[in-house]
Formats: sequence, C-alpha cells, structure tokens
Amino acid sequence: MKLASLPHGRDGRLVIVSRDLTRATDAFPVVPTLQGALDDWERIAPRLADLAEGLEHGAVPSFRFHEHDCAAPLPRAYRRLVTAGEGTPVEAPGDVSVGPRQAARLAGEEGSGCAAGLALITDAVPAGADAAEAFGAVRLLLLTCHVNQMNQDGSPAGQAAGMIRGPAPMTLSPVAVTPDELGSAWADGGPDLPLHRLLNGALTPIPLPLAIGPLLARAASARALSAGTVVEILPAAPVPSALRFGDTVRVEMKDGAGHSIFGAIEQEILPLA
Repeated sequence: MKLASLPHGRDGRLVIVSRDLTRATDAFPVVPTLQGALDDWERIAPRLADLAEGLEHGAVPSFRFHEHDCAAPLPRAYRRLVTAGEGTPVEAPGDVSVGPRQAARLAGEEGSGCAAGLALITDAVPAGADAAEAFGAVRLLLLTCHVNQMNQDGSPAGQAAGMIRGPAPMTLSPVAVTPDELGSAWADGGPDLPLHRLLNGALTPIPLPLAIGPLLARAASARALSAGTVVEILPAAPVPSALRFGDTVRVEMKDGAGHSIFGAIEQEILPLA
C-alpha cells in the first residue's frame, strides 16, 4: 500500500496512491489524515488496503497523481528520532516536515551539505521491547533528505541530529509505503535495495544499515515509542556534498525492475528569501 498527503490544513489530506504512482483516491471515507490512521492502525489499515486494491482495479473514483503536488506524507510528527548509521537515535524537532519538491533554503553556501537516508514510521513500541518486537512495529517506510549547514562542533549527538547548526525540518519522499511493497527486498533487518542521491545529475549510491530491529530496540530502551514516531536513518559517514545555490538534489529508490518505489525527493538549493 502506498500513501501520500496533499496540502490541507495542518496535517494534510490523506490519499491512496497506485503502485505505479500515476493515480490516487481519497482516503477521507476511511480516515482524513495519516496520523489518524497511525493512531488506530490495526483497525484502519485493512480498510485502506481495500481502497488500494479498488484503486488498482479501477473500482473506486480516482484522479491523476502528481508528486510535485504532495506535502510530506506526515506533515508533522509527534516524535522524531535521527540516527547516523547504527548509532543510538537522538531526539530532533518533528513538528515541521518539508514537501518533496519544496526548495531547500540556506543562509549561505559555506559549510553546506546534504545527507539522504531512510525514514521509518512506527506503531507503538513499548519500552524495553526486543529487536524482533520493535522491527515488527514498522508500519511505513519513506526516504528522507537533509540539506543544511553542517554542524561545526562535530559532536556525535549533533551530527546524528541532522548534521546541522540548528533544527532542520524533515524532507520526506512523496509517498510512504508499507513494507510489503518492497517484496523480497524487505529482508531481515531492512530494505535490500540501493538508495541513490543525485547532485546535479551525478549519481552517488548511499549505503544503509540493515539492522533496523536492534536500532529501534535501542530507541525504545528507556522510553516507549508512540504511534507515528518517525525514525530517520542516515549514513554513518555522510557523502561529501558541498552545495551551491542553483544546485539540485534528487533522492530516489527503485525496485528490481527500475520502477520508483517512493517517488523522488527533488530540491533546488536557494538562498533564504
């Protein structure tokens, strides 16, 4: 199942998206927002899945889906954790998410950089959950991108929390998908597919850790994760990416047949307005 949010109010308007990312149907008859679905996932998800199946067979009203029209799938998260590699996740602001085609604005070019990774949205995970229980609570997957000024102090906590001087919003892919959409690529521990970042068309593969269960268990070791928690997983060593105004960053993951899974994050780098 693939889900997206169109701009509407504070929390967006939830839509179901076809597997080929060309059509969508409103989820409003079931639930108006993604956070609403996450709050009651066991009851709501099967009904959304029925809508998704109807969309694939042309059995429900639909409209043309355009990635550039999307807000972030989860426009604001109750809780956000960020980790570099397989390190311990640290808290970061989650109240603002950036749409996948919204420009990234920086105060200057000096010290700028970009990190791309995977984002997970969990169901509730009790404090002290083991790796298997935590892994089983992954409800949705997304791509994430951080374009920002690099943190100059180099502290592990600062680097993990987005590698920035100050709080940065999440930039998320147009579409969030349930793990089954990855098929056999959803291996034990994580997605066994390459993540690609393109800077002005130059391709860089991004390595991702495949130990999601233990990572989430560490995140919930002392405090439970609430439904709708976003956990961003960035590379342990960010790929160097000095940015210039006018550059374009694109982040995407494709399946074995070359089809985009999440749609693409594509951001132009611009100065502050």
